[in-house]
Order: sequence, then C-alpha cells, then structure tokens
Amino acid sequence: MARDMTVGREGTHILAFALPIMGGLVLQQLYNTVDSVVVGQKLGETALGAVGTCSALTMFAVSFAVGLTNGSGVIFAQYFGAKRMEELRKNLSTAFCLLAGLGLIISILGFCFARPLLRALAAPEAILDMAAGYFRIYCLGLVFQFIYNVSAGALRSVGDSKATLFFLCISSVVNIVLDLVFVIVFHWGVEGTAIATVIAQGVSAVVSLVYMNRRYAFFRFGKGEFRFIGSCCKQILKLGVPTMVQMCIVSGGNVLIQRVVNDLGTVALAANTAAGRIENYMFIPVQSMNNGIATFTGQNVGAGRFDRVRTGRRHARYIMVPTALIISLILWIFAKPLVSIFGVEGESLTLGIQHLRFISPFFVIFALYMSSAGILTGSGDVLAAACVTLSVLAVRVAATYLFNYGFHLGFPSLYYANPIGWAFGFIVVWLRFRTGIWETKAVVKAGKPQ
Repeated sequence: MARDMTVGREGTHILAFALPIMGGLVLQQLYNTVDSVVVGQKLGETALGAVGTCSALTMFAVSFAVGLTNGSGVIFAQYFGAKRMEELRKNLSTAFCLLAGLGLIISILGFCFARPLLRALAAPEAILDMAAGYFRIYCLGLVFQFIYNVSAGALRSVGDSKATLFFLCISSVVNIVLDLVFVIVFHWGVEGTAIATVIAQGVSAVVSLVYMNRRYAFFRFGKGEFRFIGSCCKQILKLGVPTMVQMCIVSGGNVLIQRVVNDLGTVALAANTAAGRIENYMFIPVQSMNNGIATFTGQNVGAGRFDRVRTGRRHARYIMVPTALIISLILWIFAKPLVSIFGVEGESLTLGIQHLRFISPFFVIFALYMSSAGILTGSGDVLAAACVTLSVLAVRVAATYLFNYGFHLGFPSLYYANPIGWAFGFIVVWLRFRTGIWETKAVVKAGKPQ
C-alpha cells in the first residue's frame, strides 16, 4: 500500500520503506548469483569469465533505464507529497512512452553490436564468442527492464516498496528455475542463463503493470490520458538526464576498469567476477536505505517539510553505520567460503579472498557517503548528485590505472581505489548538504500548481 512519509516517525518510515527494497535487491542479486554459480560450477571458469566480462556492458545499458526512472521517480514522489495526482499521471504516461522507446532502441543496438563492443573491452579471444552470444540474448530483455523500472519507480515514489519485492520474488524464482533447466537439463550453456534472465524480466514487467492498474486508482489512466506530453518529458529529462549521464559515465568508468581486469588475464577475471558478486550483496542494505532516504526526501520536499528531511537523515545514519560494521565483520570472516561458491579455485580463489578482506573494513565510509547522497537526489538537486558521483568515479578510475600501470600492483589495483573514492564522495556530499542549497531545488512547490 501507499505510504505517506510527510507525517509520522521519520526513521520508522525510512526503515519500513527500505526493508522491502532490501529484500528485492537480495532477490535480484540472488538470481545474478545463481547465474554465476551455475555457470562456474557446471561450465567452468572460462564460462564464468565470459559472463563477467559482459557485466560492464549490461550495467551501461541498464544505466539509461535506472537514470531516467530515478529522475521521474523524484517527480512522482514530489507530486504525491503535494497530493497532485493528475500531474503525477501525466508524468507517468510520458515516462512509460519515453522509456519503452529507448529500451527498444538500446535492445536492438546491443544485439547488433555485441561483438564490436566486447572487442573494445579487450575481451580475451578465448571467451569472445561465448560472451557475445550471452550479451546478444541479454539485450533482448532490456526493453522489459525499462518498462519495469518505470513501474517500480512509480510504486516506490508513493511508498509502496513491498510491491517491488513481490515482483522480484516472482522473477527470481522464474530465473533460478529456468537457469537450472536450460543449463543442466537442456545444456544450452551461457546462452541458457541469458534466456532465463530475459524471460524473468518479461514476467516482472507484466506483473508490475497489472498490479499498478488494479491496486491504485490514481495510477489508472482515463480515456485519452495515456499519452506522451512534451512538457512532462522536458521535466523528466531535466532531472533524469543528469542521473542517466552520471550512471552511464559510471558504467563507462567500469568499462575502463574492466579493461584492466581483462589485461590481467582469465584468472583475475574469474576472481574479480566472484568477489564482485559478493561485494554487490554487501552494498544492498546501504543502497536500500539510500533509496528510502531519497523517497522520504522527495515526499517531504514536495510538502515543504525540510525539518523532517534533516531528522530523517540523522535517524538513517543511526541504522546504516552499525549495519555496515556488522556486514564488514561477516565478510572478513567468511570470505573464503563465499568466494568458493562460484567454483573458483587456486590463484583465483586466493585473489578473490584478498579482494573481499581488503574492502570490508572500509565499508562504513561507503555507508556515511550514501546517507547524505539520497537527500540530494530526492530533493531534486540531481546535478550536484551527478557531479559528486562522477568525481568519485574519476578518483577511482585514476587510482586504479595509477596503481596498475604506474606502480604495477596488479590485481590489488582493482580494490585499493574503492576506499579512496568513497572517502572523497563522503566529504563532498557532506559539504553540499551543509550549504543547504539542496533546499532550493524542489521541482514541485507545495500547494503551487505548475
């Protein structure tokens, strides 16, 4: 059900909203993990490396969807907080039209240019055919991801994060079952895991659309209401493009880092893929709270309640920092069994363990950074949020290249740079929050139609 965060206890709202998102992200990572476990255990390290080398490209494609829907989500949340449902629907219909069209275009481009893109990443010849086959099929499901992201963003903007957990639960089960059937029973190889992912994405898109229409009257479009509106598109792009560009550049930065991984060889590639999958789980609680803070901020900025935003930020940090410390301890202790799940062994296993144990003590810095970053996004201060993220990325990429090609540190170059970037991001975001400029960036002024 919808959650009005403009009244009631701030910390309770943020946590209650974040927990279902956390569950959903766990499920999302679970079926990514199942892909990797099935591939690593049944098809070997070479196949695992083939899937891993596509990860930077898949994230780059998804960045278009997530970036634009994050921008539209800010608008949805602020209109909901201001109780202006007609404008909310206008922006929603425009977002669906815009994202579905972009999703279709990117699906076609990815399918057609899979091999040249992987060659640009310096993908090893030994895995190029396998990686290209996986990525082509994966791209066919991108249009479903774009549609689903609009639905999920709209539901989260009105405080219904439980629905997205339900959708991801369904798609995760579908993906896991089909992974096992296509790879183990039908012997379709890495292409089988990609087909399973595409089908699961299609299911989640359809289920989310049906739920929205049946559950919420204010999301139902009357006759002639579902249409593309230029002024709404301009508003969505105004907030969405900086976030989209930010995420695409971040993904581009990951592509640059992926080149370093590929240069280090298949052993490093397998180790980085396995450690990266575990690292993604580590980020989930903090990312979920960040989403909660952003939606909480959006609704309260729409209602003109900036005092609640500050209180909510403080309460969120009381939750995020202890959680980060607990996760760091667990990751340090159980690094070896976690990495070995993916079927890596020998030097790959050793490198993966080193990666996780180095990163874990610094995770609390990431939590402090994200506790304020969500406020910039939710308030509409998206350009500043994008600039911070891009600065963090620049620091991380520069440090990785310096460590690897300047100091010749090899595999540790991939993770030494992360804490440096997080610390830089925390300082910059904290300074931006302290200035109070974010309070002037609201898209929707409480009680004033636009």
